[in-house]
Amino acid sequence: MLTPLNIALWGGLYAPTRAILVQTAIDPAQVAMTVVFLLVLPLALGMLVNARMPALATRIRRPMQILSMVIFVGFIVAALAANWGYFLDLAGTVAGLVVAHNALALALGFVIATLAGLAPRDRRSITIETGIQNSGLGLILIFAFFGGLGGMAVVAAFWGMWHAISGLALAVLWGRRPLPEAS
Repeated sequence: MLTPLNIALWGGLYAPTRAILVQTAIDPAQVAMTVVFLLVLPLALGMLVNARMPALATRIRRPMQILSMVIFVGFIVAALAANWGYFLDLAGTVAGLVVAHNALALALGFVIATLAGLAPRDRRSITIETGIQNSGLGLILIFAFFGGLGGMAVVAAFWGMWHAISGLALAVLWGRRPLPEAS
């Protein structure tokens, strides 16, 4: 729900971005509703189905995971296809920034979870959740409110691809290392 405020605050600090925000006339209420429909509603429905109909939740979990990944990959492909020239121009710069940003987020998630005294399972969860931001939401917001502005879509698409790769790699690595027994 802080997304509209973050767009206004951080986007307003940099003059060229501020000009884009003025030109696009983003309605914070529309952004908030988009976030509710894309994140809050599916989460609430999933939690409700899991609590009230656990057998159904178990049966549909895997197909829903596959469907969400297919939709996510579709957004990335659409973003890259519509902005291939920008991608070729910006790929080197964007790649370094995205990897550095992701590494910092993963490290901070792990360090903060460790300093908070969380159990190893929770540290792993916090680390991955912190490192994998919602780039799918970013792509939807970019296309819905900014007309898919080239550089923005390329960054979000590369961001989404890299976060999926780094998150899956970390999950596989940690999946091979058993957690210590809880005391």
